[in-house]
Amino acid sequence: MSWRVKGSRAFTLIELLVVIAIIAVLMAVLTPALRAARELATGSVCLNNQKSLTTAYVMYADDNDGRIPPGFVVQSDLPLWAYPPMTEAGGWATSGAITEEDRIRGVRNGSLFSYVSDPRLYHCPGDNRMKLPTQGEQRYRSYILPDVLGAESANSNARGRHQHIVMKLQEIKQPGMKYLFMESEFRHASLTYDHGGWTFAPWQNSSTWWDQLGTFHKNSATFGFADGHAERHTWAHKETWLAFSEDSFGKAIRPDISENEDVLWLWRHYPYLSANEQPPSR
Repeated sequence: MSWRVKGSRAFTLIELLVVIAIIAVLMAVLTPALRAARELATGSVCLNNQKSLTTAYVMYADDNDGRIPPGFVVQSDLPLWAYPPMTEAGGWATSGAITEEDRIRGVRNGSLFSYVSDPRLYHCPGDNRMKLPTQGEQRYRSYILPDVLGAESANSNARGRHQHIVMKLQEIKQPGMKYLFMESEFRHASLTYDHGGWTFAPWQNSSTWWDQLGTFHKNSATFGFADGHAERHTWAHKETWLAFSEDSFGKAIRPDISENEDVLWLWRHYPYLSANEQPPSR
């Protein structure tokens, strides 16, 4: 018995172009959906990270008569929650060739690491700064604390901004409404790590953002609260996210602070406000 194989017809140029056009349309439709799914996944990991860090923060306070670790990250011998990059010998690695391990070592030596001993919990997977071309621009730690928390001995500027510096956890009233941790995207040409704490004092400066927050989840950010929960907050104004994504300090607050829901949300949920630092009533 003989078998005969029929010859196959080749695609015409028009058919190939139609197939390519269909693939292009599918990619245009699917790419935003895939990007959104990736951002949602990184946001979920980030929420878990902040829950873990907040739990560690509360446990530290419980073990230290309510005292909280200073919220600043600087070169200091105080028991800071995290430190700048450190060398294997225990010195500061804040210039020259700073490795990822140097940055992780600064986290490992912080006062919270014995409670949450996985450096990956200090890093948001949406934070791509370790991929930046120069080591001085790279960052591993993705989170920061407001500078009102325990900064009395670590930074005099914070004392100038706040009528009262929080030194004990029980000073934070309504802990379910007050955030501790947030995402940081610190940028400063002369500093090679996310320095200090988050500066926010609209009762002194109502026209500009002093420090940026992270833009790892596009139009939203995650926050860890003093009662141990974490939540994702979507910015009400696109100008907020755009200001945080710029590579410079002192970006203008837009819209005006009296109409800016993002500033008012951050203000109302700030860990501690003295009587003359309260947000305007709406």
